[in-house]
Amino acid sequence: MLSDYGKGGLAHIETMISMARAAGVAVVVDPKGDDYHRYRGADIVTPNLKEFVLAGGDDASEERIETSAYELVQRFDLGAVLVTRSEKGMTLFTRENQRIHSPALAREVFDVSGAGDTVAAVVGVGLAAGLEIETVLELANRAAGQVVGKFGTAVVDLAGISSKGAPEK
Repeated sequence: MLSDYGKGGLAHIETMISMARAAGVAVVVDPKGDDYHRYRGADIVTPNLKEFVLAGGDDASEERIETSAYELVQRFDLGAVLVTRSEKGMTLFTRENQRIHSPALAREVFDVSGAGDTVAAVVGVGLAAGLEIETVLELANRAAGQVVGKFGTAVVDLAGISSKGAPEK
């Protein structure tokens, strides 16, 4: 799980991704900026809608979001792009042209600080645990819902995101 804050801490992210891939470790990136060449080969990149557009995505319509997400996946050799879309939930677009949408859970939003990091972290942990991607997305949505429902940065309560039970597969 790599969170790029654009502060230089991931100056060698290409090498990190390459080493992780060689070791068989999934790479999830919470991106910053428009230079997605840096994330080439990552398994999942998790931009919010604004970051997605900055990287070359098009949010003019659902169809344009989908088309441009697949274009980003191909152009940067990504496994998938997971676009977080606030009240519209999150949508995963994979290299295999699979689209998986996970609707947002209705709740009051107080502060979005840390929501993107939360999604990326839960996705990384879920993949590492071998969970089905639909389950991973649902858990990420629950965790993000917890975080935005509090003021300031927040810690996710694991019992709170898993107590409703993961969807059966």
